[in-house]
Amino acid sequence: MAKRNYETLIDRLHNIAAKPNAQLLQIGEFEACGKSYPMFCVRIGKDASAKKRVMINAGIHGDEPGGVEAALAFMDRIATADGLRDRFDFTVLPCNNPTGWERNTRENVNGIDLNREFNAPKPAPEAGIISKTLQGKCFDLIFEMHEDVDCPGFYMYEIAEDPAAYIGEQIIEAAESIGCPINRDECIEGTPAANGLIRPKIVKFRKTRLPLAIFAWRTCGGHVITLEPPVTGLSIEKRVQIQLIALTIALDSLAAAE
Repeated sequence: MAKRNYETLIDRLHNIAAKPNAQLLQIGEFEACGKSYPMFCVRIGKDASAKKRVMINAGIHGDEPGGVEAALAFMDRIATADGLRDRFDFTVLPCNNPTGWERNTRENVNGIDLNREFNAPKPAPEAGIISKTLQGKCFDLIFEMHEDVDCPGFYMYEIAEDPAAYIGEQIIEAAESIGCPINRDECIEGTPAANGLIRPKIVKFRKTRLPLAIFAWRTCGGHVITLEPPVTGLSIEKRVQIQLIALTIALDSLAAAE
């Protein structure tokens, strides 16, 4: 049963795209439940040449609405922020699982976890659309807006070829400073962790049925950050705030590297 209306979200995207230097692009469409679901990305920026390229992904799991709301809030802000539009070229995929988002389910309406469908032999249509969109693209920063509906504390993943680019500790500290609990477990989701920070060894990762973050890194390169604020105990407003603070830290770091 639908708990949200995807058409309402599309209306919000059109409102953002009506602002200067913002463009709404339909990247594909699939059929489900007897109707068509268009999928979108939003491009925001001025002249894209010689600027840092940033991709933001949200909503691959439909029961993580804070990421979608954070992506929408960020786009609404930067669409009128000359400083950011002058320095960065943004590609935002704000809702990568429309049917799951409507129903507030991790999986899509067919029970498929889309975040295990990248580089699969026959991927779900949504994953196929996203994969095609990423082909031939390069990004300096890939920012994944997730949430965790089970874990009581914040944690995050970070991938960077140059360890000097790591900013995970700053993000953890910032999240904690505004009252967000941190997951201090030494193993999170089966992966070694330290104070809420996971830096996976990509060379050991499987080749197929990848999460979007790993697929995007292998396809597009760049510094990859995946946030996992806890749903339990935090309002959606607080979770959105954490996402936006972390993204600001990442953009400041990227700008300083110029």
